[in-house]
Formats: sequence, C-alpha cells, structure tokens
Amino acid sequence: MPMALVIHPNITGEVEARAYQLLATQDALSGNTLVVMPTGFGKTAVEWLVMAEYLNKEGIIIILAPSIGLVDQHYNMAREILKISENDISILTGNTSPKDRPAIWEKSRMIVATPHVVRNDAQTGGVALKDVSLIVFDEAHHAKGNEPMAEIGNLYFQANPRGAMLGATASPGTKREDILQVANRLQIERMHLAKREDDLLKPYATEMHIENHRIQLPEGIDALISPLKNQLTNESEYLRRGGFLSAQVRLTSRAINEAQRRASAAIERDDKRGYDAARRIGDIRRLIRLIDLVETQGVKCALAYLERSDSERRKKNRKSARFLSLPAVHDAYRRLGLMDEIHPKLKLTKKTVTQGMRRHPEGRIIIFTEYRDTVDILCEYLKKDARLRVTPFIGQASKGDSVGMNQKMQREVLQKFRDGTFNILVATSVAEEGLDIPAAERVIMYEPVPSAIRAIQRRGRTARKSDGDVHAFITENTRDDYIQLASHNKEKKMFANLENLRRQARLPRKMPSSASILDSFSVKTSDGEIVPAEAFIESEKERLIQQEDVQEEEIEPELIQEEEIRLPQRPSSQRGLEEFIDLNAIESHLESAQEEVESIDPKKSKRRRYT
Repeated sequence: MPMALVIHPNITGEVEARAYQLLATQDALSGNTLVVMPTGFGKTAVEWLVMAEYLNKEGIIIILAPSIGLVDQHYNMAREILKISENDISILTGNTSPKDRPAIWEKSRMIVATPHVVRNDAQTGGVALKDVSLIVFDEAHHAKGNEPMAEIGNLYFQANPRGAMLGATASPGTKREDILQVANRLQIERMHLAKREDDLLKPYATEMHIENHRIQLPEGIDALISPLKNQLTNESEYLRRGGFLSAQVRLTSRAINEAQRRASAAIERDDKRGYDAARRIGDIRRLIRLIDLVETQGVKCALAYLERSDSERRKKNRKSARFLSLPAVHDAYRRLGLMDEIHPKLKLTKKTVTQGMRRHPEGRIIIFTEYRDTVDILCEYLKKDARLRVTPFIGQASKGDSVGMNQKMQREVLQKFRDGTFNILVATSVAEEGLDIPAAERVIMYEPVPSAIRAIQRRGRTARKSDGDVHAFITENTRDDYIQLASHNKEKKMFANLENLRRQARLPRKMPSSASILDSFSVKTSDGEIVPAEAFIESEKERLIQQEDVQEEEIEPELIQEEEIRLPQRPSSQRGLEEFIDLNAIESHLESAQEEVESIDPKKSKRRRYT
C-alpha cells in the first residue's frame, strides 16, 4: 500500500506523513522547541518540515551538526527533500578556508555547518546572526558548558531575540540541571517529548532484543589480579597513614583527586613527603587501570598496556619505570607474556558474531569497545574466520604506535561496510555519533558505558529498518557491573526528569501551540486523498490511540534490560543485579556513578552466565 506523504510548497522529495512528526513540527513552529525523540523515529524529518516552512520567511537558515560526516548527510538530504537550488545552500566546516567564508555567507539562503565555524564567524563578525531566521541544532545535547553549540545559542539570542531555534536529540542528558542547561542555552520555550511506547509511534517500530551476557572470570585471571589488588591496598594504606588519603574512605576517583590535591599542597610547603605521595598516587591510578583492563578486556589488552609502559621506560620515563618496578606489576608483566587469552569475552564475541551471521547472512554487525587495543585484538581474532570480513573503525587521533583514521579513510571504510565489502565493524566511541553509519542487524557492546546518552546512541545503530538485537557483555564483580548499574539508572533518571520538566511547565511558553500553524501543510493519504495536516493528525489519533490510554497518567520511565523493545522503522523471576555483586569493591573504580546506584530499583530479568 502506498504510504501517506507530506505536501508543502517547499518540499519536493518524498517525506512520509507521520502524525507524531507533524505534532512535533507544530510545536517547533510555535516557538523555540527541544524535540526529544528516540533514535530512528525521524527527528531529521521534523527538521525538514520546519525548514520548509522557514523557506517562506526572510533570513538565513542554519543547520548545525557536530561532525563533517553529518554535515554532508544533512546537505545531501536537504538538496533531495527541500525546494532549494544548489546555489542557495552551502557547507561550512573547518575545511572551508576563512577567506572564502564571507562570500558563502553572503550568497547562501541555507548553511549546513559544524558549530565551531559558525561560533567563530559570529564572534569575529564574519556573519551577522541578526540576519538568521532559524538555527537547527542537531544532536542538541551538545549545547552545554563551553561547547560551540551552547555559545551559538547565546550569541544568536543576543543578536536576534525573535530568531527561532530548534533542538533535536534522542538523549538531552541525565541530570535535571543538564537538561535545563540545554533548554536555557537554546532559549527553549517548549519540550516535545516522544517515547517509543506512545501509540502514535508504535506502527513505525521494529523489534529490538537487548540481552545482557553476564560473565564470570576464570580462576587464572583471579590469581593474576589478586597480587595487584594487594599492591593497591598497600599503596593506599601508606597514603592513609601519611594523611593524604582520608581514613575509612573508599578508593574512589574523588578520593584520589583529593589525595593529589593534598600532595600538591605539601609540595608547595616544601614538605618532601608530598613528592613521594604524588608518585604513589600515580602508581595507584595505573594499578587501577591495569586491574580494570585484566578484568574487563583480558590478557592481551592488559599486556599491550604494560608493553607501552615498558616502551616509555626504555625512553627514560621515570614514572613508567617506577610503575613497572612494583613487585606485583613486574610479576604480572612476566606472567601475562606467557599466557594465552583466557578472558571469556573474546570467544563469546566470536560465538555471538557467528550466530548473527547465520541469522542474517547478508547482514552487518557493529562491535563497540572503549579501547583501541581491544579493536586490534578483536580484528585479528575474528579475521581467522574467512567468512567474516572484518575492519577496524577508530578516531583520527594517533596515540603512540596507533595511527588514527583521517576523515577520508573513515568514509572509505563506512562505504565498504555499507556495500558489503566488510560485514563486521569493530569500532571505538567514534562510531556512536556524528557519522552516517549504516544500520546493523546486531550490535555488540564489549563493555558497558557509563553515559546514558552513549548507551542510547550505541543501541540506536540497530533495528532501524528491520529487526535487530543488542548484546552487552558484563563481567561480574568488576567495573563492568558498576557501570551497567549506573548507566541503567541514569537512563531512568533522564526520562523521569524529561517527563517532570514537561509536566511541571518549567519552560516559559510565549504562546500556545496552534494547529493552524500547519496550514501550509497537507497530506496525500495512502488512498490518494489530499487532506489538511490537522485533519490527518486527528484521524491518526482516532485510529491509533487506545481509548484507555487517552487519559494522561503518571508514566514510570523504563529500565532497559533484556527485553523486547519496539524501535522505529526508517525512509522468570531471578534475583536483582545488586545481589550478585560486591558494590564496595566496585565503587573504588567509578565515583562518578556512586550516587546513581543508591536509588536503583532492580527489575526481574533473564541472565546468562559464561565462564
């Protein structure tokens, strides 16, 4: 059956008519709006509709995207969808020469740009923001602190208080103050919150299955780590006796930073004990890193870390020489060099990948990891299977012997992943956001991430056009466990804060949203009938909204575990998690998530163990 299409004088391409997108457009045309919509439900389509209406107004339209890859994507889609000539739309990025930018600003009706270029031109007078009618902030969660997006929001409001701003994101932030900061920097008047369980969104969903694989460490790794933990305890107790670490305080990041401050203060007083304390604090930081790598990544990744330290030692780096001379570290270095990989994650990755390829022989799989060493290890291991066409995908920065990928290389890799030359992409965090990465049938998270925003973005790489699944690997009683708890709770808090802010009307509304603002829009229904956009929205509400759900009621934010989740289509009772872990041991690794765990409400979930 033909799909319903949006009709507007400035839309030349095909835009599927979806009632929830038209409602978001209605809000966005009524005043500065932050659209929060799940990944893959078409936030970009809302941006097109708003820009189509603003093409009827005087002034420049600016679309901000956080990377050159996304800038290119927005430019191409605007050319395809909107009624705008090639001469009237331009790209501005760091690759654009400063001497060419004034002429581009002068001739263009629409600019697609990276934020830092617009910020710099606005500050130097290269562009008069008073002549801008609309700024679209894609991935608007970046509009915080000293980020260029946030600074542009301030500069634009100062230059043109009547100018319009539209922010769009799947995840504006976890904390209430973070969300309010985005709203304040973009002068947001209304929050449009769309959730995957909303009746108007359900017809456009595909299935995503999320499964957490709980992994037990083998005895060989426990035996390797035990002396390192004893060394860590000894170093910590020495600092406590010296008054640098507070007594009976867990070894958290905050406690270590405070110890560093006290050591620095002692050095300023010419107290020689401060120098020794500072050296020991450096050793403690490295010990924690080494333990985490062994527990969450495995033998080979930890060995690579120590080999780099050894290389630094040979270059007369005294800090690395001191660290490697610690008895437990010296012994661990020797033993790691003699061991094969025994961490279960590596074989579990191979098993999960081959299962995915059997299910979707022509499909794509993305494996996310935090560490470049793990990227190299996984690629080498998976390439042994000739059926798997594996490629790494990393950021541009070069680190030590690891050479980064420039933008040209990244684009080439993504194109080969798109056309099937490669079917397995092993990526660091660079693949989470800001690049036009093809959808995958399966996403593997080699370790959890502490950020709700990043977790949402990683999951959003699958189940866009068809069903997909996400597999998260969690090593029990390690940093993995703690981060997983914190990330889940942060995501709960984000949805709860968004809902509360919307309900409590914390944002100033200059005028109520009016359906008449969509008068320029109509819809060609699947039957070929042309109807006003407002009539289409009402008919979709009647068709899709369940009567028992019409009355607004308090919505409990979801906790995403292993469950069937409805995600968009794009143009058993067991113990709670906290019962399996020793939180006191884990808290020493991540202070930043400490407060999140205290309020966790565990849910029943399926769990698998791997040893």
